[in-house]
Amino acid sequence: MSRVMPAATLLLAAGLALPAGALAAGAWKPADQPDLADRLARAADLKVEELGVPVSSVRAGMLLWAPNPGGKTYDLLQIYFPQYGGPNTIAVMDLGSGQVKTVQTERGPNFHLCPAVAAPDGKLYISILGPRLRQQVCIYDPARNELALQALPVPEDLLGETHPMTLGTDGRIYMAGGHPSKAAAALQIDPATGKTAFYGPVGPSHEPSDCWAYSVAADDTHIYISSGKVPWHLVAVDRGTGKWETLLTTERVGGTLGVGQFRYGCTASARKVVGTSGEKIDYWLRGGRAVVRKDPREPPPWDEPRPARQLVDLPPRPEVSPAKVEPGPDGRAELWYRTPEARAAAPARPPADASLESLGWKVFRYQVPTYPQAIYRLTELPDGRLLGTAGAYQGNFVFDPARGRAEHLGKCHLSHYATAVLGGKIYMSGYPNSPLYVYDPQKPWTAGAGEAGGRTLDDADPRSNPRRLLYMSEHAGTHKMYGAAAGADGRAYFGGQWIRNGAAGGLAWYDPKTEKAGGFWEAFSNYQVTHLAAADRGRYIVISTRRIEDTLLGKPKPRQGKLFVFDTQAGRIVREAEPAADAKGAGHIVGVAGSRVLGWTENPAEAGGKSSILYGFDAATGSVEFARTLPWPLPAAIGSNQQEAWDFRLGPDGRVWTFIENRLVRIDPKDAAVEVLGKVPRGGRIAFAGNDVYLSGEPALRRIRGIGGG
Repeated sequence: MSRVMPAATLLLAAGLALPAGALAAGAWKPADQPDLADRLARAADLKVEELGVPVSSVRAGMLLWAPNPGGKTYDLLQIYFPQYGGPNTIAVMDLGSGQVKTVQTERGPNFHLCPAVAAPDGKLYISILGPRLRQQVCIYDPARNELALQALPVPEDLLGETHPMTLGTDGRIYMAGGHPSKAAAALQIDPATGKTAFYGPVGPSHEPSDCWAYSVAADDTHIYISSGKVPWHLVAVDRGTGKWETLLTTERVGGTLGVGQFRYGCTASARKVVGTSGEKIDYWLRGGRAVVRKDPREPPPWDEPRPARQLVDLPPRPEVSPAKVEPGPDGRAELWYRTPEARAAAPARPPADASLESLGWKVFRYQVPTYPQAIYRLTELPDGRLLGTAGAYQGNFVFDPARGRAEHLGKCHLSHYATAVLGGKIYMSGYPNSPLYVYDPQKPWTAGAGEAGGRTLDDADPRSNPRRLLYMSEHAGTHKMYGAAAGADGRAYFGGQWIRNGAAGGLAWYDPKTEKAGGFWEAFSNYQVTHLAAADRGRYIVISTRRIEDTLLGKPKPRQGKLFVFDTQAGRIVREAEPAADAKGAGHIVGVAGSRVLGWTENPAEAGGKSSILYGFDAATGSVEFARTLPWPLPAAIGSNQQEAWDFRLGPDGRVWTFIENRLVRIDPKDAAVEVLGKVPRGGRIAFAGNDVYLSGEPALRRIRGIGGG
């Protein structure tokens, strides 16, 4: 058993400043529960029902093109995987023979965003990632319809996560990526001999940021790498000597840089180049030098013989339709295609009811494995149904407690992390580039629906439900939104972090009445936003952050994470607080009553993370009202990807529901008293319907009857 110390003692023991008047009469004080550990140990098992798997699917990855021998048709390689790293299924469709077969890999190879190059030897070279983001090379032979994994040795120091590939002017293949030194690296592959040459590290180190090589090009003498992103460097590597030179560098914030490959030479384009006014500048790249391209009509500085001598004979590409590439629960998928000749023969204005076949389209039909997808999010809809989110971009489902039935609605281009309910609609954000979607649960799901002509409905189309409204990265710089809250001003607020462009945090908002968005990030250049909570009926948006290295503005790294209070009436941050000295972050927060917020963070005063701190914060005054040590570690790591089977949320009974060591508990906000409800095999996100509790965290939706307090 563990005896809980008084709040004042805890604050002082943890090195916290004791707010003036924080423990005066009527202040927020925690209850003394010396037998709490014993109660947790004696918790009885709760009866947990499994209600079935709402989402069983697989993700459609890239479509790769491999020219067949003879230069008239292609083999199409459609990649599928349930999550990054597989197991992978590659559907191989031969447009020459009309045959289709599937190739299966075990878990391990990561075919997500895999660049591919058709080489002069007639084979398709594919760049994928292995363990620890190490690059690997696969080779597909269209003459035999065979795929070879790890077909060539690749140095362990050539890393991803971005791993571009190009065919240089000399007929050799060039790959680029990061190096353990946080600089760039490159690899040359000679398809004629199978020999490789490694160049790395090359270019300046991006320490403490990672190095992202987004594009690569190569002429007869040099390799050019866009090494980024904080800042961007254009690196030229002399292939003969291995020496490198930085041709230009951008500003740390807002710069862009990319290189382009052409048959006889290379180009670059950049913004915010150091020493310029920041405008977009195009360059010719030749012989290890970058020369400003003064006019778009300006001829290139290299010879281009007529007719051009192509390195690879590439036939015209047919049209392909992605409308039915995503399989249903049964794994059946279709890829439709139409040759240029068939398209030319089709009527310019076909009847609305014309079939794809009548318009010259042909189809490959095949089956791929599907996989039960873990449920990451659960949210109550205004009509009493539950909205769930599956992992790996596998979309959303609804569960109707009245009928006991789940329906997989569909998918959109959102990795969903943050949810705000406002005006009967669901506002969702997450990754990539912090897209903002609005979902009307009273209307049918239409996102990604097939349309006439083999097209799919775009997420930004006004007919799409959910519909992508905008990208909040344009207002807060963020790439991934983790927290959401509804403000008293009628706006939906989202907070998150930058990725690749820096590590800062950002806060953004959207106003449904005006359909306008806003946000800022400068206040969070050395803090990442991890959680949001609304207090005082949404007047205050409390922002929980964790400390980070500031690679953008150069502010000092803070000693601990911080709480920020954004006043929706004033439109600015009005208060700040540090609830736990030396804690990496302020942790998980939830608004509980009035201006009060309950928080849970790590306890840095005890080595090994064996305990944690439950604290009370008043958003109206900025005071940390109490801090209570719990003799258990924080269940979810600060700064994690927030995919843990865990939750910390307000229930309909006005208490905070969470888990301590697989025990479902609820915390009374009045005095932070912990009530142990029982033991579950695994935690998850918590949702309520009537008097029942529903849990995510596994592929099956789970229910505990009769304890919801609704």
